[in-house]
Amino acid sequence: MQLGRKIRDLRLRRGLTVQQLADATGLSKGFISQVENSRTSPSLATLQDLARALETSVAYLVVEEEQAPHVVRRGERPCLQVGGNTSRVEVLSAHPKRNLELLMAELPPGVTAGDKRHYHHGEEVVLCVEGSIHLICGEHVVELAEGDACHYDGRVPHALENTGSTTARVIIAITPAAFEPLF
Repeated sequence: MQLGRKIRDLRLRRGLTVQQLADATGLSKGFISQVENSRTSPSLATLQDLARALETSVAYLVVEEEQAPHVVRRGERPCLQVGGNTSRVEVLSAHPKRNLELLMAELPPGVTAGDKRHYHHGEEVVLCVEGSIHLICGEHVVELAEGDACHYDGRVPHALENTGSTTARVIIAITPAAFEPLF
């Protein structure tokens, strides 16, 4: 999808008229129309204004993405041992890395983060699929039981712990892709 088409698509998905986008960015209605119709190319500063108004990133607007879906078969997932313990992480998302990374982690009972917290730019969502975990996020400790999810800012130092008596399984979505061992 080309830049102009992406901008028009996002504008329409957000329910904005060209005039509303112009008002939100300080650009003229005619200029936005020219960009959407690929008659002109915006500067980086203008792209930043458009991305902010459309609630997306400049990277999303300018990166030409392959349109074909990427399938990761169960038996072909990279499986990593992390933290020097029996914790295991499977990468569910496409290779090479894209903007979104999806992981499935198994944490055996008693796995604690201690002072091992990490951080990254972007956002993260953790979904507890089995068992229960503690998510330490900054000064907050959140208990997640089966079916619970938590969305947080990845820039806040965070870690997962399984203080329960059974193995916990979690699905983790990270954007942009920034996996580093969590435990």
